Amino acid sequence: MDPKQYWVALNMVVGVGKTLFHRLVTVLGSPEQVFRSSLNDLMQVEGIGKKVADEIRKFEVEKNVEREWHFIDKLGLEVLTLECPGYPPLLKAIYDPPPVLYFKGKNLDEFPVPLAVVGTRKPTNYGRIITEALCKRLSDMGICIVSGLARGIDTLAHKSALQSGGETIAVFGCGLSHTYPPENRQLRDKIVDRGAILSEFPVTMRPDRNNFPARNRVISGLSHGTVVIEAGEKSGALITAEFSLEQGREVFAVPGNINSPNSKGTNRLIKNGAILVDGPDSIVQELSESVQGFLEKNRQAGKTSLETTCLSSIERQVLSVLSQEEKHIDIIMENSRLSPAEVSATLVQLELNGFIRQLEGKLFVAL
Repeated sequence: MDPKQYWVALNMVVGVGKTLFHRLVTVLGSPEQVFRSSLNDLMQVEGIGKKVADEIRKFEVEKNVEREWHFIDKLGLEVLTLECPGYPPLLKAIYDPPPVLYFKGKNLDEFPVPLAVVGTRKPTNYGRIITEALCKRLSDMGICIVSGLARGIDTLAHKSALQSGGETIAVFGCGLSHTYPPENRQLRDKIVDRGAILSEFPVTMRPDRNNFPARNRVISGLSHGTVVIEAGEKSGALITAEFSLEQGREVFAVPGNINSPNSKGTNRLIKNGAILVDGPDSIVQELSESVQGFLEKNRQAGKTSLETTCLSSIERQVLSVLSQEEKHIDIIMENSRLSPAEVSATLVQLELNGFIRQLEGKLFVAL
């Protein structure tokens, strides 16, 4: 068997978590040696009980690996272990990184500036607007958006990155033979085309609530920092922020309405020292000099932005009236001093080009 297959096998054993996995390999030398060790040798490893030692001893390595590789090949997945040169460097730097990663899409070390964007599963209109606008601007700069494919802010973050032509990584809380939530199957495929999906869990592991804190830890571990957009007092996004702090990464939070339950978590993060986000620049200026240097070179190379995109004079006139606050079409006509026909046609064109979004009640907002 290939040495990588022993890594995959040990990662599949019930009761062997990341900490114990690393401890076993450190003491016994390699995953292969772990499976070749006697019960007595296994019991000498700190933290292992007889139950887990028995699970290792009775684990049918070849049979289980053969089955796992059948699914890996069927789904077109790649496998990385900590010994592989392509293992993402930021994730490798955290305490007890996942020993095994399954992924599909671009190589995981090809994303120079990954940044996590997370939040509530039930965003307000404000949360949706901010997520779309912020992720679009960050993507335009060359930042890869990392999130968890969950409903709400996560889904919006992935979609906004893709719509702007950027890259995005989705971290799963289950094996990659599943898609959770199931309605994001098409989004999953689009992410594979332009970014990557990944999981530390064996291919067929089903979604389980106990998996999601581990998923959140990988989201933050892959990233230079974590941006939280709308989070209640007990939101899973706050867990991601806590992991980010533990990993020595920056935490950013978008301030919200003090009367909104969805802003309780983000406002508290800011109160406790998180960096307040009032635009993409407030994030970029807190990243390392090397990252800022890369982004500046990217900008110089002509990455599309509102400032460099060729717009007609009428489009610029309408766009100058709009902001990230909702504005009714009547206000836009009044402030732009253009005819109703000119404003209507221009708004359609700006929306098609991804500069604005129309909301219910003939309200428009800039992205």
